[in-house]
Amino acid sequence: MTSTDTAMAGYFDVLSALLRDLREQEWDALRRAADLCAEAVAARGVIHIFDTGHLLSHEMICRTGGLVAYTPLRIAGTVDNANPHRGAAAPAGEDADRLLVQWALSAGTLRRGDVLVMSSVSGTSALVVELTLAAQARGVTVIAVTAVRHSSRLAPGHSTGKRLHEIADLVLDDHADYGDSMLEVAGLGQRINPASGVTGAVLMWALNAGIVERLVARGVEPSVYTSVHLPGGPGRLAEVEERYRVEGR
Repeated sequence: MTSTDTAMAGYFDVLSALLRDLREQEWDALRRAADLCAEAVAARGVIHIFDTGHLLSHEMICRTGGLVAYTPLRIAGTVDNANPHRGAAAPAGEDADRLLVQWALSAGTLRRGDVLVMSSVSGTSALVVELTLAAQARGVTVIAVTAVRHSSRLAPGHSTGKRLHEIADLVLDDHADYGDSMLEVAGLGQRINPASGVTGAVLMWALNAGIVERLVARGVEPSVYTSVHLPGGPGRLAEVEERYRVEGR
C-alpha cells in the first residue's frame, strides 16, 4: 500500500490558513482580552479557566511560560446510582445545574474583578450558560473561547435560548467550522481532525503573550512558570509559586 500523504500535507495547509484567519480576524478581540486580563492581574485578580472537557483547563495550567495566575475551575456534580432493574440516574436538568453553579461559585475562589475564560466549542449547554450568567452577576468578566459558526447552527440548551457567544463579555472565536472537523480525506465520507483544540490553544497563548507584555509595561513583574527540568528548576518553581501566593500577581 502506498500513500501520497496528501492528507497530512493538507492538514498543515488548512491549519496554516486557520492561523492566518485568527491573527487577522481575532486581533482586536485578543487585544481587548489582554487589556482586561492584565488589568485584573495587576489588581491581584485571578484568571479562571473553565472548559467542557477538551483542552484549555489543562493546556494553560502550570505550563512553562504561562502565568501562575491561571486557575482551573472544575465542577463535578454526578450521581452514580444505576440499578440493573431501574436503569441509570435521570439527567439532572437545568434547576440542578443552577444549584450546582451557585454552590460552585460560593465554594470556589471567583471574586469581583476576576476574569473567567469559558471554553466551550458548542457553547450551548445549560451548565455553560448558567455558569456564565452567574459569574457575570458576581462581577466577574467572562471571555468566551468558542466556535461561533458551529455554535450558531446548534440548538441552545438553556431556557434563555442563549448560547455562550451571545452572552459573554468578550468572544474569542476559534474559527472551527460546523462540526469542528476540518480536513477532507479522499474516499472518506466525513471530515477528520478537529480545529478547535489547536486554534483554541493558539488564541490562549497569544493572549498570554499580550497579558505579560502589558503587565511588564505597567512595571508589574508577573509570576511566570519556568521549566522544572532546567538547572535549579524545582527551587525556582517553589520561589515563583510562593511569590504569587504572597503578592497575588
